[in-house]
Amino acid sequence: MIWLLAFQLAAGPAQHYENARQDFAQQRFSEAVSEVDAALHDSPYMVPALVLKARLATFAHRPDVAKSCLITAVTVDPASEEAQFYLGLLYYMQNDFKLAISPLQTAHTLSPRSPLPVFYLAMTQEALGDETQALEFYQQAENLSPEKAPQSAEIFVAHGRFLLSLGRTEESIDKDRRAIEADPNSRDAHYELAKGLDHEGDFKNAAAEGERALTLPELDTSDAQIHFLLANLYRKLNQPDLAKAHLEKFQAAHQTTNR
Repeated sequence: MIWLLAFQLAAGPAQHYENARQDFAQQRFSEAVSEVDAALHDSPYMVPALVLKARLATFAHRPDVAKSCLITAVTVDPASEEAQFYLGLLYYMQNDFKLAISPLQTAHTLSPRSPLPVFYLAMTQEALGDETQALEFYQQAENLSPEKAPQSAEIFVAHGRFLLSLGRTEESIDKDRRAIEADPNSRDAHYELAKGLDHEGDFKNAAAEGERALTLPELDTSDAQIHFLLANLYRKLNQPDLAKAHLEKFQAAHQTTNR
């Protein structure tokens, strides 16, 4: 009977965590919160549950809760790549770039074949102004990422955006085209390619990429950003009616966003 009771106690938090994980995957966030809290009530130092609670807290705009959970998780299990990565990611999202480096580097050491730790290390070093390190990490992330996947497209886009900021336009355009090959429905990739082509003076093809971006689901790049770019492109193409139409749409979208 003692072993049965011990099994039931162990299975309880594990089952709550599994329920929470499935709820999270299906975007049933309130149910996931209830289940993960139940798991942690029974087993307060269950690292996967702490990480999941942190991710849910991040979605709920509670970085204080997320930070507390992740610091507890890495204290309990410093070898948890997941906990180290999400702690680094949280610091990055809060613009605490120097603090982000250590957990991201640890996550990379623990899981050297994963592209995400080095990808965020690249963006962190970019934010800190270390051009050499950023470029090195971007290339590592590309090498580790699977071909023709949305994750690869995201890495190519960020790398291309950084190269454009350095004035390396041709290389930037190449990264944007590779991003589109990896994910033809990436709005960010088409938008960044439009910007690169604009810098090259290829206004016609830039406008075509901008129009394509508008037809794709909105993630990071907003409608307002695309309309603003297209307004300038059509002005350069001497098409004032289209330029005016996009400028008006930019102003409307911008006002809606800022309400």
